[in-house]
Amino acid sequence: MTRFVALEEPVTEGAAVSGIGRAFRSFEQAGMHEILRRARAEEPVFFAPDIGYYVVTRRADVLAVFRDHARFSASIALNPMRPLPAEVCSFLREGRFTHQQIQANADQPVHTRVRAAAAQFLNMRRFLGMEAEVRALVEDYADRLEGAETVDLVAEMTYELPIRAILLLLGIPAEDAPQIKRWADKRLLFTFGDLTPAEQMDAARDMLAYWHYCRELVEDRMRRPGADYASAMLAIRGGDDAVLTLNEITGLVFGILLAGHETTTNASTNLIHALLSHPEEWARVVADPGLVPNAVEEGLRFASSVVSWRRIAKEDVEIGGVRIPAGGHVLLSLASANRDAAEFTEADRLDVGRPNARHHTSFGYGIHVCIGAPLARLQLRLILEVLARRFPAMALAPGQELDWLRTLCFRGPRSLIVAPGGLAGRAALAA
Repeated sequence: MTRFVALEEPVTEGAAVSGIGRAFRSFEQAGMHEILRRARAEEPVFFAPDIGYYVVTRRADVLAVFRDHARFSASIALNPMRPLPAEVCSFLREGRFTHQQIQANADQPVHTRVRAAAAQFLNMRRFLGMEAEVRALVEDYADRLEGAETVDLVAEMTYELPIRAILLLLGIPAEDAPQIKRWADKRLLFTFGDLTPAEQMDAARDMLAYWHYCRELVEDRMRRPGADYASAMLAIRGGDDAVLTLNEITGLVFGILLAGHETTTNASTNLIHALLSHPEEWARVVADPGLVPNAVEEGLRFASSVVSWRRIAKEDVEIGGVRIPAGGHVLLSLASANRDAAEFTEADRLDVGRPNARHHTSFGYGIHVCIGAPLARLQLRLILEVLARRFPAMALAPGQELDWLRTLCFRGPRSLIVAPGGLAGRAALAA
């Protein structure tokens, strides 16, 4: 079961703090790429004292850690970033929050067993079969932009659209989407944010309600099975706890009702922001819709919504010439790996025609690679196709300062103001 503490406290024995380590701001997004570029060149593995993690910045090293299951564990991937107060731990325990380590933060053989079951439902065939329904959703949300001088793309499209797609898989009514999004926002901050004890307790209340919503959904599907994810997992279980337990099935629902949409909300916003920030690349996509799939991959590389992931060293190990002790916490910088010049020419330039754009690490790598990546790609492709076709002159509204999520692993602006019809009225907008 999940333990409501920081699990293993990071072992920092012998950690040397450099200028780069002191300059690295773990929860801040502004200036992130500049410090990571410097790190790749000068100190590809450095210690970040504000979080107690060794940060790995070069793509080859990031992939090597993802592959090395013998020496690195995924067990801390979903740990709260700050230790939880005793009252928060007691609240969750007494409230029967029994979420287990089964996917992103599980090692073999548990991860292998659970993923094998989930993959019988969450697979390419099913995701591609959803294209017509997802396209209809995208068109409906795009209708909200019609005729507006300026509009918040997050509020009107990218915040809620991805959860609507996930609800299709779960057989959950659309009217539950706003509540689930609010719960998911709190869970994201609970796990990856830099919260005060009072904020942790506030988030814990919502997370417990979120967990019981998922548990009740599974119980309902036991009585009234349907053609949805929970029903499929129950059928695969067949009453055998050796295949899946009921608690694990609740955990699978709980997991997809966060990972299945929060990443895509941020990825789609980041994609449009990146393209509109480079009008020449937006124009290329508008002129040639055949570039859309590769533009999606380049957007994922250039402006990933998942900027880092976590591992813990099982034994003393060396990465990039730096000794990491057993119990040392490791932060794999996906954002840095995605701009490594050893793999990507002119890595800091957005190029929708980049031939190896798909070599990004934004969905992870190896056995833990995101199981929902095909669905995320489908949604991003359809969002870009529809917006480029219906709003070819779309532009960023001038003068806005983006408010980025303040979390360790996720990156995305809380709002993005765009002019769907272009900036013919720029002076009026500026006023």
